[in-house]
Amino acid sequence: MTLVLHLGGAVLVRILGALLALCGLAAALDLVESAADVLARDDGGLGRYLALRAPVILTAVTPVALIVGPVLAFLSLAGRSEFVVLRAAGTTTYRMLLSLAPVALALGLGFYVLTDRVSPTLEGRLSAWLDPAPAESAGAFWARTRQGVIHAASSSPEGDRLGGVEIYGTDAEGRLLTRITAGAAYFENGAWRLEEATRLTPGDASSIRIDGDMWETTLRPANVRALAAPTRSVAGNVAERILSGGWVGNRTAEFYRTRVYRGYAAFLAPFVMILLAAPAAFGTRRGGGLGRRGALAVALGFGFLLLDGMLTALGETGNLPPALAAFGASAMFGALGLWILITLEE
Repeated sequence: MTLVLHLGGAVLVRILGALLALCGLAAALDLVESAADVLARDDGGLGRYLALRAPVILTAVTPVALIVGPVLAFLSLAGRSEFVVLRAAGTTTYRMLLSLAPVALALGLGFYVLTDRVSPTLEGRLSAWLDPAPAESAGAFWARTRQGVIHAASSSPEGDRLGGVEIYGTDAEGRLLTRITAGAAYFENGAWRLEEATRLTPGDASSIRIDGDMWETTLRPANVRALAAPTRSVAGNVAERILSGGWVGNRTAEFYRTRVYRGYAAFLAPFVMILLAAPAAFGTRRGGGLGRRGALAVALGFGFLLLDGMLTALGETGNLPPALAAFGASAMFGALGLWILITLEE
């Protein structure tokens, strides 16, 4: 327990220090670009902007802090010859790294909640708050359901009214079955009512008036609000609902499957980063090698982030199986880090 507290505290303190420094720098640079627009608003101003923007910034800088923090901790401990003392007392490097598992688990849980739950939600709220679109075109979106494709030219802030609705019903092979156009759609008593609506079926001579008809769909006001303020990231639980048909999305199934797996892969990132930082623990102040091994650890960490981003992009576009896209980089660099650790330990 003494070893766990000592090593875990050293790593955690430096990760948090790097995170605060990087977050402060990123927030300052972000405000340089957007401060004038934010300060001009009278519905929350700077405080509201920072509250909504902070999780997005944290999501971007946390992986870098997970690289830098463990490397700095290991360099500091190696510089004071603490690893030499621990090895002389019979503690192997494997046991030292294993003692950091509780810290990695806590960091993985926090990173998962941040990237897979908090950040996507607040990013959508920030986008809706800053949206400069005029009222007549605010909330326009396209969406895909199991029954076809939907387009709305506008939507209300509450998501219970759609304007300029077009509904393209398709079969399982994507062939067009019907086309419904409506001037508006209102959500009442758990269902959508169409106004100024017509339905055209391919092969018919003319369209049929269907004013007042109910529209059967899984689309709900909360779903409309999410579609009207799209974000770059999607929460894993939302992606699961879209894949099961309980929520409406506007991207491909491969994108949502990758997002689901990415949420689970977030747990692994701290474990991989700490393992890749292990070379920094093998240098000594007298024997040298601290700088070289520290640079190697940092290079490995950024290489992991680069490959992880590339594979994720390939998975989201359907060019790579989602599971491989989400876990491929963790598996490859985890194996590489373990091989380097075994080589150095021998």
